[in-house]
Amino acid sequence: MTRLASETAYSLTEVCIASALGGLLVTGMLELYLTANSASLIQNAKAEMQAGARAAMDIMARDLRQTYGAPTITTTLSPGDTISFDRLEDSGFATGGSAAFTLTDTRKTWAPGAWAPSSGRTYTVRLIEGTGAGQAIPISGSTDTELSLSSAWDVIPDTSSLYVITRSRTYTRTADNMVRLGAGGGPGTSLAANITTLLFTQPAPNTIGVTLAARTGVQDPRTRDYVYSTMTETVLKRN
Repeated sequence: MTRLASETAYSLTEVCIASALGGLLVTGMLELYLTANSASLIQNAKAEMQAGARAAMDIMARDLRQTYGAPTITTTLSPGDTISFDRLEDSGFATGGSAAFTLTDTRKTWAPGAWAPSSGRTYTVRLIEGTGAGQAIPISGSTDTELSLSSAWDVIPDTSSLYVITRSRTYTRTADNMVRLGAGGGPGTSLAANITTLLFTQPAPNTIGVTLAARTGVQDPRTRDYVYSTMTETVLKRN
């Protein structure tokens, strides 16, 4: 009997070749997908790392520009990874009405309680020129025009007395590779994670150098290693 061409079956060799080619095609598509997925994963991790490190650097630089006096650079985990300083918050001249436990400035319109101590913040008033210069006393409370002090003046300020209000702050890298801010004795606030290096320097009296190195939170699936980024900034003090 004559066999029609359409009735002819594939040979075992043809089936094996087709299966192999199909397997290669599926494997290639899977490899392409995994490669694209790995690239996307590490790119997202790099973007997150750089955004976090940049945000922390910007916060530190903005604060350090307001440093009053000389900062203190010390070591927590590695040399120079901690800086403590007084941040300038306000200034002015005393006016009439100051007493042993107060400083009055009728030119101000502070929000009541603006300078009162609370969790994470304490303020100090310092006389830097005029009568009573050199005194520094913690602030215990405030009204719209008057500061209340935790102890008495040795010399009561008058209209020649120039004062500043400062707040103590500290930046450091902790053992969990976090950059943390401590302010006025309060609990540390985390600014960025996966920070491998934090270094503060003071190359000149009016400048502060900051170097920060960060790594991704996950390893690159292709290289089995973390990706690192380093940024530096030189901050010019305004005070």
